[in-house]
Amino acid sequence: MSKTNWLNEILGGHLLASSGILNNIRYIIFVFILIIFYISLNFAIEDRLKTERANQRELKHLKSEYISKSAKLQNFSKKLEVEKRLKELNSKLREPSSPAIRIVID
Repeated sequence: MSKTNWLNEILGGHLLASSGILNNIRYIIFVFILIIFYISLNFAIEDRLKTERANQRELKHLKSEYISKSAKLQNFSKKLEVEKRLKELNSKLREPSSPAIRIVID
């Protein structure tokens, strides 16, 4: 078979008619649909993974923000810090000079 005859057979459609591909067109369409489904499923999974990675980054950021704010609040709740803030605000509240006493009623 020469090169010209082979090319004419492919381009002319004789190869499809003689090889029986047209007899299996249902199977070919089914495989084509499966391939499209597989590709679309991969795209959907990739989108979900991107969303999950973005959520993980956001969660990491929020966790570090929570830790830093928690540390600031712990620092503000120290006795010296409270006294300093009260002085800044010109508050008349002062540290008690005597300890609290317990009153017992019989």
